[in-house]
Amino acid sequence: MAETGEADETINSWTSDQDQQSHLSLEMKLGTPVCAKERWGRLKTTLNAAATVQKKKMRLDRGDSFLRKFSTRHQGADKVAPELVDLKDGNKFYRTRVRPCWPPVLYPGGSVMFYWLGLVTLALLYNLWTCIAREAFREIQNGYVVWYGLDGLCDLIYLLDIFAQFRTGYLNQGLLVYESSKLAKNYMHSKCFVLDIVSLIPLDFLQFYLGPHALLRFPRFLKVYRGLRFMQLYESRTQYPNLLRVLNLTHILFLGSHWFAAFYYLISEVENFSGSWSYPLPEGDFASVTRKYLVSLHWSTLTLTTIGDLPPPETNWQ
Repeated sequence: MAETGEADETINSWTSDQDQQSHLSLEMKLGTPVCAKERWGRLKTTLNAAATVQKKKMRLDRGDSFLRKFSTRHQGADKVAPELVDLKDGNKFYRTRVRPCWPPVLYPGGSVMFYWLGLVTLALLYNLWTCIAREAFREIQNGYVVWYGLDGLCDLIYLLDIFAQFRTGYLNQGLLVYESSKLAKNYMHSKCFVLDIVSLIPLDFLQFYLGPHALLRFPRFLKVYRGLRFMQLYESRTQYPNLLRVLNLTHILFLGSHWFAAFYYLISEVENFSGSWSYPLPEGDFASVTRKYLVSLHWSTLTLTTIGDLPPPETNWQ
């Protein structure tokens, strides 16, 4: 009997050990997924809460007077009807209101200003090259009404440039000023405003009494400061600034030769084409406008470069 009891106790203890081991293995099998699921759920809840707080911060309107004064966003944007745009946030889409800035403020070194200055520079070059040529070689202008249309187009660009400068921002303590009254005051108190007004003096109307004289448009040359500003922006954007400077210097030399050629022919015309220094009498082959310009340009090139033998001047005008 004693041996039978000891055997039963041994069997019972072995059975309890097996049940405990199976329970632990089952707990380990069932407990790990449950804990991971809980942790992932808490992490997801935390991320959703952080995203909600971030959205509220993005839509928060700070009523700071200093930021409102120097911000690049327009103050009158509250009066403009907002437009709706779609913004992607993960896999969800939500709509928010974007207040447009109108009328826009042009950044002095921005792309819009760069291209606009390029257009103004083209109008300036038109006046610099054509006015003196039309004045000296009148055959170019006589009978061609297209010149007056081009003159009007350039004057329109000059006028629009005044409005553009009224909306051009400037930096104040490193911040862009966008307020309309301050922009207008800054522009009207500058020398640029005076130059722009003087450059649009309508002396062209005197041609109705004096005849065609394109050089009466000489006030348009005062817009040269906009061309210099364009070259500064161009040099800061191009990868070959030295090449640009060389091309600019070459252009200035050709423009100077162009003007001296026109002056040479005008002086010869005043002197009645007399003497060996003046242009030959415009007869035969020398009567065409092409020959007049090329001979005058050849003389001005030799004079500016100091190469070649030229006859000495004979009169004070020469």
